[in-house]
Amino acid sequence: MNKPILALIRCSLMLLLPTGVYAVSAEWDLDPISGDWNTAANWTPIGIPIGPADTATFALSNTTDVSISVDTEVNAITFTSAATNPYTITANPALTLTISGTGITNNSGTTQKFVTGVDGAGNRGQIVFRNSATAGDSTIFVNNGSGANFVQGGETAFYNTSTAGNGTFVNQGGTLSGSQGGETTFHDSSTAGNANFTNSAGTGVGTSATIFYNTSTAANGFFTNDGGGSVTGGTFALGGQTIFVDTSTAANGTFINNGATITGGFGGDTVFDDSSTAGNGIFINNGGAASGVAALGGGATIFFKDSNAANGTCINNAATASNGEGGVTEFETAFSSNNASPSAGNGTFINNGATINGAVGGKTAFYESSTADAATLIANGGTNGGRGGAIFFEDHSTGGTARIEVFGNGFLDISGHLGRPGVTIGSIEGDGDAFLGANNLTVGSNDLSTIFSGVIQDGGHDGGVGGSLTKIDSGTLILSGVNTYTGNTNVKDRGVLQVDGSINSNTSVHGHSVLAGTGTIYGNVINTDLGIVRPGGALGAPGVLTVVHNYTQAQYATLMIQIAGTNTGDFSVLDVMGNASLNGILDPVLLNGFVPTIGDSFTFLNYASFTGEFSHIRHQIFNNGTEQWSVIYQNNSAILTVESRAIIPDQGSTFLLLTLGLLGLVAYRRQFTRGQL
Repeated sequence: MNKPILALIRCSLMLLLPTGVYAVSAEWDLDPISGDWNTAANWTPIGIPIGPADTATFALSNTTDVSISVDTEVNAITFTSAATNPYTITANPALTLTISGTGITNNSGTTQKFVTGVDGAGNRGQIVFRNSATAGDSTIFVNNGSGANFVQGGETAFYNTSTAGNGTFVNQGGTLSGSQGGETTFHDSSTAGNANFTNSAGTGVGTSATIFYNTSTAANGFFTNDGGGSVTGGTFALGGQTIFVDTSTAANGTFINNGATITGGFGGDTVFDDSSTAGNGIFINNGGAASGVAALGGGATIFFKDSNAANGTCINNAATASNGEGGVTEFETAFSSNNASPSAGNGTFINNGATINGAVGGKTAFYESSTADAATLIANGGTNGGRGGAIFFEDHSTGGTARIEVFGNGFLDISGHLGRPGVTIGSIEGDGDAFLGANNLTVGSNDLSTIFSGVIQDGGHDGGVGGSLTKIDSGTLILSGVNTYTGNTNVKDRGVLQVDGSINSNTSVHGHSVLAGTGTIYGNVINTDLGIVRPGGALGAPGVLTVVHNYTQAQYATLMIQIAGTNTGDFSVLDVMGNASLNGILDPVLLNGFVPTIGDSFTFLNYASFTGEFSHIRHQIFNNGTEQWSVIYQNNSAILTVESRAIIPDQGSTFLLLTLGLLGLVAYRRQFTRGQL
């Protein structure tokens, strides 16, 4: 029987059947009369899968371009093993295909395609998953960019606990100067599953996006946000986006944000807003591939309002062209309330330097009232004339207990920070640079002990001079480089600062804090009450600490001298090139079981002039009470000497012993006399 006669018979039968039979579970025919889903004659049994209990089955067919002509809902869509000719199922403009039960099952062994259509009037098609429906395996969803300016493109949406499964989702960019791209959205507690998402830039200023609302999650999804490319009728191009709002989370997703490919373009980006979180996600922000790209020309991850990077990892790669912008992670409040504070959480942020001359490295920047919290921030150096990775604290942002690591020409810059007391960070380490401008950098809030061999200096992106350094809390900061900042240095709150290189500033040591080192301080040192100055390295390592100007020690401050032997280098020396104003405590500490002998001497303090003297020697008597320390003050040095200590009983003790002896003798004589009687 030929196709026209078969179609005529089917149409005749449709007229004889009641309306209710049209909503059925049915299989798409081998030779349907059209590609219209909503034509009953295209299915076997005759009817239309269009109800929430219906399953639409697709097997082998000679017509695989299928589209809906009215809003359609089914429980499930199944592709059998016979569906070897790939299907394309389209939700036409202004229409919605809803899958509200089991979802999509693909047993065909080939990829099946779903499309949301658009038209020039601004209409768009939608595909919606509800309840626990899944997008299945080996499926691809293409959401077209809008066909008109200032309206959204096609959309695939997930609600309730539905999942994107293992599908692939391509959100196309807009094709007009102001048209919006296609989008995939997640609502309620829906999940991206293990799906793959690409958000394309398109040729207009409108961008495509994957958006998470409510408590939805990116799960283990993989997301690529393309950078801005060619422009049609506009002056710049936006990249693709993945956006998290409300309390949604990136979970364990992977996000690739690519840089712009043209001058004036913006990179693709991942955005966190409201109280959303990066979870354990991995975010790779690639640099721009074009010279002269505007700010944010690199791929970006941006945190707004009260969003949190949680345990995420952000890798900001350098530009791949001279003068191109690197990838960036930014924290900013973006016009939200004054109490908003996006946080880096416990995240790790790696900013890589460029390998091309003049190219910009990756950066992490904190603006407004954002905080680095307990993050680890790393800025790696560039090569071949490329700029290093960067870490910026601007406005009123805070450093929390963040661990800062800078290497090569990678750098930390707080020159743009506003207001006192400057920026507090957990620790700093590496051999890179730290630019202070006119601000104070406080180090130590995470109690880690670190070595910084780079240069802490004035200046930076926003300029300024008079930058200062404060060391706090119990960890030791070792400065082994040549530091040039010109403001003061303060060691307080049980902080330990070890200067093995040099600093240029006046330095004050406050209560229960320690200044140590084998380097040079090109300024004055004031050791205030309960402060400790300890020439040498760590405890147990004597050395020489040089003060180029004056040294002042207060009444209850301590100068600790470590002694491991009598040879030069075996004991600590404080070398003061100016005046030494002395008071307080001298604390000689013997190391490694060494016990000096009577007559040994140690020149522990050099000076151009001196006033005062130490008021107390701690543990002055030692070696089981047989030796004692004494200080000889000469014109240009103070010498610690070992003297004999003779044990002479005091007069009161002698009188008591004599009296007790006499009383004993009298008692004995009385006893003896009674015995004679």
